[in-house]
Amino acid sequence: MNNRLKKLQSVLTKQGLDGLLVRTFEGDNPNVLYLSGFGGTSAVLLLTRKKAFIITDARYFIRATQEASDCKLVKMQRGKKATDHINEALSLAGLMKTSKVGFEAGHISVQVAKLWTKEIKAKLVPTVHLVERLRQVKDQGEIALLRKACRATSKVFEEVVPLIKPGMTETAVAVELELRLRKHGALGPSFPSIVASGPNSAVPHHATGDRKLKAGEPVILDFGGLFPGGYCSDITRTVFVPGKKPHKKFVEIYGLVLDANKAARKALKPGITWKEYDKIARDYISERGYGEYFTHGLGHSIGLVVHDPYDYEHDPFEEGVVLSDEPGIYIEDFGGVRIEDDLVVTDNGAERLTVAPYWKF
Repeated sequence: MNNRLKKLQSVLTKQGLDGLLVRTFEGDNPNVLYLSGFGGTSAVLLLTRKKAFIITDARYFIRATQEASDCKLVKMQRGKKATDHINEALSLAGLMKTSKVGFEAGHISVQVAKLWTKEIKAKLVPTVHLVERLRQVKDQGEIALLRKACRATSKVFEEVVPLIKPGMTETAVAVELELRLRKHGALGPSFPSIVASGPNSAVPHHATGDRKLKAGEPVILDFGGLFPGGYCSDITRTVFVPGKKPHKKFVEIYGLVLDANKAARKALKPGITWKEYDKIARDYISERGYGEYFTHGLGHSIGLVVHDPYDYEHDPFEEGVVLSDEPGIYIEDFGGVRIEDDLVVTDNGAERLTVAPYWKF
């Protein structure tokens, strides 16, 4: 049985649980993929202290046996309820009505929880973030996949920048980004690509539209890909449309944002807290008079989703944590700059996974 399942089985023992139900519906919960390797969109994983079962329908029987080799397959049959098959798995696992079986409260609706409580033959117990806490620190296999995703995404940036020119629309740039993500192996974008030009670059999460680019103005490119294996990339670079020199204030704030990015990366190491990490970049920008224009957090955890779970309030960063470093300055009706890299915490510092070059004026 794989190490992730074994780690969670240890957690079950500590929690006094006999089992845990992990459900994905329309691909809404990557915990099934994380634990079992099964990437289908519809399944229930039952993990007990000694066994593991994947419950899925005929669309995924072959895939489940290939991808979730550590789990016994329970085949869902047409005309039967999902809870019937969950009860079948519970029976195969030797669990009874008095067995305490957890379910992920953050991934199950009130409606489904009521149905499960009524029909599943076990004592159901809501749990919070049992799997997510395991996902916070990446193993070497995960880091290798994330590194590969970030390197491919960096190549996409380098290919698209020479295509940018006056008159091109934000949407046209986004199309080029997403087309090349596919060409470099992505299954698709990891989130809707942000292309924010001119005054739109003052909106941190601008909705990419049909505005035409003008010479000399900034363009924020915030994009990433979802790659085979399920892992994401997320990069932001600010570039300037050729044909005219950028305004001197953009040159100034670009330098400040880049220096803040580098200062935070340099300080990142095991044991640093989220607040300390964020404060380094924020103080750097504030001390130079632009603190009110840095309006969001410095970054976020990255993994199976582009905003991977992390308990920022309580857990210092450890070796193997992967997170973003993305300071920004946004001046309304003028424009903005953001520079984002994906970093992995190492034993004595941090490695930059996104190797795309920065802008040179």
